[in-house]
Amino acid sequence: MKKNVLIFLCSVQAVFSFAQTAPDFTITTTDSITKNLYDTLNAGKTVVLDFFYPSCQGCWYYSPIIEQAYQAHGAGTGSVQFWGINGGVLSNDAQIIAYRQQYGITNPCASGLQGNGGYVDSLYQSVFGTFGYPAYAVVCPDKRIYWNVNYPPVATGFDTYINDSCGITSGTTDVFSPASVSVFPNPANDLLHIRSENFVMEKTELFHLTGQLLFSEQTNDIVTSLRLSGYAPGLYFLKLTGPGGISCFKKIEITR
Repeated sequence: MKKNVLIFLCSVQAVFSFAQTAPDFTITTTDSITKNLYDTLNAGKTVVLDFFYPSCQGCWYYSPIIEQAYQAHGAGTGSVQFWGINGGVLSNDAQIIAYRQQYGITNPCASGLQGNGGYVDSLYQSVFGTFGYPAYAVVCPDKRIYWNVNYPPVATGFDTYINDSCGITSGTTDVFSPASVSVFPNPANDLLHIRSENFVMEKTELFHLTGQLLFSEQTNDIVTSLRLSGYAPGLYFLKLTGPGGISCFKKIEITR
């Protein structure tokens, strides 16, 4: 008989336990500026990584959306940095400069050959497995990484991670009481029911244990249900947000 070893967690520590740490690296952009990931994170910055190559159709097709997100977050002047990492088909600085000019890309980019992008690409493939392009990741100041997010991209698709998930690292303990929220059945096969005893749940979100956001819905009720049939068996966690941004995390298991 399968033993159920699930432990319900209703605190921000649920995120810390299963998030991965981003590998450190140093790049040199086509503007000849050297950037180290950990130094940037230690300065309180959040870094959005964009893995691309110039002949990738999806990369140039979605580049205006990434540019819109970059501009919305201060175009590198605030607490959020956007770095382009040339992987896959590696290019030199001149080719990346031409690519940026052709598609109006203004965030810093590192070529695969001269900017160390090829090394970074190989490093991240060794950690996260083979991935397609473009691929996006958000790295929080505490070095937690939300991998392969916001695809296909929308301009506001990084905001949940930048403004919310990375914000969890501040150490806030503003959470629901564990007894105030119940999820059942757990483990669940198809339909998961969620009930709050004391709070209106304004938003329900489902995350993979790597931190990837899989589902988000405005609920505005004390009861809701979540269809799980489209997700692979395994462990996940729910984030339930109530009034004033108060949050609760519940670990769940999906079985088949």
